[in-house]
Amino acid sequence: MKMYSQRLCLEPLEPDHAELLFDGLQSTSIYDFIEDMPPESVESLRDRYMVLARRQSPDGTEIWLNWAVYSLIEKCYVGYIQATITGDNSAILGYVFFPNFWGKGYAREAVNCMINFLVKTYQNIYFCAYVDVGNHRSIALLHNLGFVRSTFFQNIQSNQDEFNYEVEYRKR
Repeated sequence: MKMYSQRLCLEPLEPDHAELLFDGLQSTSIYDFIEDMPPESVESLRDRYMVLARRQSPDGTEIWLNWAVYSLIEKCYVGYIQATITGDNSAILGYVFFPNFWGKGYAREAVNCMINFLVKTYQNIYFCAYVDVGNHRSIALLHNLGFVRSTFFQNIQSNQDEFNYEVEYRKR
């Protein structure tokens, strides 16, 4: 189901989005605060999106919701957003926007639209996001959306030293 906000269309992520998002995902500054790397090819990104388009984890314990974000103003894709719904009724949020569109309010608008959808769709859901301590833009976005800092921790699952310190933000 597509969702609309004032300036954006959020499209459920499908394999066909790989070609549309690939170039934007090549900017190395996107990866300053996340462990992902730029996709190697459109085909590898398409393969990844095929898995995500199933909308649930292989063991069935999580619901995976992902949307490509299209700007009705810019007439192009500006990033993607995601929510993982877990068994304890939490939604772990994530978002990636292309650097050319940072500072234009698209992330706030898209994530807010997603949160509103999730509140209407799931009973008693709460939200959390994990952010590298140095990612000031993302921290400001979460504060702007009403998230509060919950826990500071060392990310022992990280395989890269620079991503070892994260902060969890929560919202009910």
